Amino acid sequence: MSVNQDARVKKSTEALINAGLRLLNKNKETSLSEIAAEAGVGRATLYRLYKNKEELVKAIAMFCIQEYDKAIEPVDKKAKSYMHAFELLFQYSMPLTEQFQFLLSLDYFAPTIPEVEAIFEKQSEEMLALIEAAKKEGSVDKALLSEWINNFIEGLFYASWIQQKEHGTSSEEAARMAFLCFRRAVTP
Repeated sequence: MSVNQDARVKKSTEALINAGLRLLNKNKETSLSEIAAEAGVGRATLYRLYKNKEELVKAIAMFCIQEYDKAIEPVDKKAKSYMHAFELLFQYSMPLTEQFQFLLSLDYFAPTIPEVEAIFEKQSEEMLALIEAAKKEGSVDKALLSEWINNFIEGLFYASWIQQKEHGTSSEEAARMAFLCFRRAVTP
């Protein structure tokens, strides 16, 4: 494959993933033809890249996870404490409303996608480790179950995304409110 072909494939792939993300978030029944048209990509190209909707859904899910990983990458370097790490986590990931909306709807498309499930499991383990470290630091109440705190964080993200989508709240304000609620709820 030549450099020009590689660039075209990359451009088509990105266009299909972005169009699929937008359209499938609006209507889960969106067809591959509609996604191809929105992406400005021919159906033959779409089917050359993705054999079916399940493959495209998996590619979109992996893209969403990669975007999240990129967004939170600076947290480890910038956090001054474990509590500050939670604040940065909300701040850096809150703009990813569209990506999280898609990830929340994965069950609609497929019961499980093993690669995605493995990543979710690893992310959950990392969050639980962060919570445990914050407990040891003394910034999170040791009496609270770590799994409960993890679920609480997910609930705060969900509430924040709804607030952004339905009420036009900025991602910055949503992150600020989510962290404020988090800190007040878990601080000893």
